[in-house]
Amino acid sequence: MTVLSSSSSSPSSVQLLLLLFSLLLASLTAQSPGSPPTGTTIYDLLPEYGLPSGLLPDTVKSFSLAENGSFAVELSGPCYIDFEYLVYYEPKISGVVKYGGIEDLKGVKVRRFLIWFDVDAIKVDLPPSEYIYFQVGWITRKLHVDQFQTVHSCKANQGFLESAEEVFDWSI
Repeated sequence: MTVLSSSSSSPSSVQLLLLLFSLLLASLTAQSPGSPPTGTTIYDLLPEYGLPSGLLPDTVKSFSLAENGSFAVELSGPCYIDFEYLVYYEPKISGVVKYGGIEDLKGVKVRRFLIWFDVDAIKVDLPPSEYIYFQVGWITRKLHVDQFQTVHSCKANQGFLESAEEVFDWSI
């Protein structure tokens, strides 16, 4: 008959199991895109989620990302970028990022037929393709992803419309 005895000089199997579990948990946390390492920019982080880095303008001052994917981005001010459509970025943008998309997006609008619409979600195909999808209400618009691959400079005004307002005096 074999008798197992625990000695104070050797770790118990429970201690080994706890150590192994702790190492595994630390490894998973380090690999999770939920907590960006110091020095990581939002432009570096977006591709880790399968998204193009040029979704946001070059005026990002700061950003935060929670473990659940909730994020907040602060821009240096409101601005516009002319992609296939004119896009307006509020000074604060928020949403929930998951691999392949952003949901519950706040702070981004697109102009269509002189009317501004909120962009609610952004998605890409998995596996990646040449298209990106923008959800505006119940309408989804498919655009070529190429125009979002590079980070664009932001304009402080919307260009033509502000010029037109200066030309035409709308006051009575």
